Amino acid sequence: MLKEHCCCGRIHTGALIIGYLILIFGIIGLLASVVTGNGRGIVSNVLNALVGGCILYADKYQKPGGYLPHLILAGIGIAIYTVGIALFVIMAIFVPGTLSNYIQDYGYEAQDNDREIDPKTASRGMLLFVAAVLAFIDWISIYLWMVVYRAYQLMKGVEEDGRRQTYQGV
Repeated sequence: MLKEHCCCGRIHTGALIIGYLILIFGIIGLLASVVTGNGRGIVSNVLNALVGGCILYADKYQKPGGYLPHLILAGIGIAIYTVGIALFVIMAIFVPGTLSNYIQDYGYEAQDNDREIDPKTASRGMLLFVAAVLAFIDWISIYLWMVVYRAYQLMKGVEEDGRRQTYQGV
């Protein structure tokens, strides 16, 4: 088993926990999507369940390739979050009037007449808040990606050690 070859069982345990969480949330999301009839949600959650299953497969059968679906898809997600953060910060700096114009166009301005809130300041604050939330999610995603990547590296090392032992006749 893996525990015999590697002194870093915590990393594999972390990847295993991540795999179980992805699988469980994927199944829960799939059930919710089926009940609500959300087609995109069904596809997304089936994909999540498969990715979680791949991590569990990789850990159980010592196949480093099983970590790759998560590493690839999570890497794409991290890139999208990072671009989103940059876009929200840019919008907060350069386009604060856009959101206030939207609010004024639809008559929501009347609710804030009693308060003296500058719509541009409120727009900037909201855009920066969204950027901060995305940054927090991105940070968590990067951490989880690193845990799975480290497990992938260790598993790949175990696989290569096993090949060396087989080739040497040990």
